[in-house]
Amino acid sequence: MQNAILRNFARANPEAFARFSSRLEPVALVRGAVLGSARSRTDYVYFVESGVISVLATTKAGGSLDVAIIGKEGVAGIADALGQCPLPYGWVVQLSGTAFRAPTVILREHILSCSDLHELLMAYSQLVMHQLAQSAVCNCFHTVPQRLARWLLLVSERAGTKQLEMTHEVMAQMVGAPRSAVTQAATRLRRAGLISYRRGVLSIRSTRGLQRVACECFDTIARAMDRQADTSATA
Repeated sequence: MQNAILRNFARANPEAFARFSSRLEPVALVRGAVLGSARSRTDYVYFVESGVISVLATTKAGGSLDVAIIGKEGVAGIADALGQCPLPYGWVVQLSGTAFRAPTVILREHILSCSDLHELLMAYSQLVMHQLAQSAVCNCFHTVPQRLARWLLLVSERAGTKQLEMTHEVMAQMVGAPRSAVTQAATRLRRAGLISYRRGVLSIRSTRGLQRVACECFDTIARAMDRQADTSATA
C-alpha cells in the first residue's frame, strides 16, 4: 500500500483500519477523467496509490487553473466527508495511475467513530489549504518559467517519475498562462538542458536545474509536505 494516509492509519489503529479497508475498492485513474465537479457532492473519495490528481478552479467562461496537486500522499474528495458545503473546485486525473476509493458516506462514518483517521485527514486538509494559498501567491508574483518549473517538480515528486505524459495545452492550464507563453517557457527550459519533450512525453533531465529556476513556492510547499509527513508519522 503506497498511500501515506492509509499506511499511517493502519499503523495508528490496525483494528479500525481493518474495518475501513474492507470498504476500499481498487480503481484505475485514467488521464483526463473527471472525478468530481465544482460545487457538487462526490459519491467517492480517492486515496491515490500512483499517478496525480489535479484540483482545478474554474470560471464561468470555461477557464481552469490547477491550484493543488494530489499524489500518493493524499486523498481527493474529502470535503463532503469533513464538512457540509461542497467546495468550488473539481478533481481531474492529470497522470494515470491507481487508487483505492471508498464511498463518501462510509468515510464520514469512520471519521465520526475514529479520531486517528480524523486527525490524519485534518492534517492533510491543512496541506491542501497551504497549496491553495501558495498557488494564489505564485500566480500573482512569479513568471511563467518559474511557475512551470515549480509545477513540473511538484508533479514529478508526486508521481515518483521524471517521465510526464502531457501536452503544452495541459501545462498552460496548470500554470494559468497562455499556451504561447508556456511554449516559450518550455523551450527555454529545454534549451537549458533541463527538460526534453517528445511525442507528448516531457522528461525532466535536471531536477537541480529546475529547482534553480523555480520560485520559492516550490520550497514552501515541499517544506509543508515534509511537516505533514512528520505529523502523520507520529499520529
